[in-house]
Amino acid sequence: MDKENELGFLSQMFDTLYLFPEELEDIEIPEEELDQLNTTGDEQEIKEKKTSPTPVVATPIKKAIKKQLPTDYYGENKRYITIFIEHSGVDIFRSKEFQLLLKIIGALQLTLQEVAVINVLEQKDNLPKLIEKLSPQYYLYFINKNESPLSSESVPKYVPTEIDGKPAVAADSLTKLLLDVEKKRDLWMALKTLFEI
Repeated sequence: MDKENELGFLSQMFDTLYLFPEELEDIEIPEEELDQLNTTGDEQEIKEKKTSPTPVVATPIKKAIKKQLPTDYYGENKRYITIFIEHSGVDIFRSKEFQLLLKIIGALQLTLQEVAVINVLEQKDNLPKLIEKLSPQYYLYFINKNESPLSSESVPKYVPTEIDGKPAVAADSLTKLLLDVEKKRDLWMALKTLFEI
């Protein structure tokens, strides 16, 4: 997938698209968009440059995207489904684990906007307040431990159940799921039952 198509796909997948400085280097801005950006500046200076006898070379303008990464969770929580994950890497969006999570969400006919993904490794101390704010109706756990990060309640894996007072399914971490087709199958069967698909 070329860079432009990849960005187009990602912009459809996410309501907010985050680009990092090294990615901005490769983005080409269409000529008409570049002209529009140039004319939004000092109109007089541009007119003078156009009428001057010396040819003016247009300097490409790079769009700076200033978006803050969410500090508490990823997604918009429109369907009140809270997903707990454990991710210790730096760039969660580029990880194979996050791509797997997006596939799981997509298989449930959901988008990232409809869920709230909490990295429990980042939010250990903030979880009770965060859960109160999100008002979840369902929980999905992708964690290594056999207990809930909220209450230390025992978490049976790969079966639809109730955990911390909400309908839930728990599975191993996304890292373990990446390599285990059988566990993916078990997870899918549990999710189908939980969401009545």
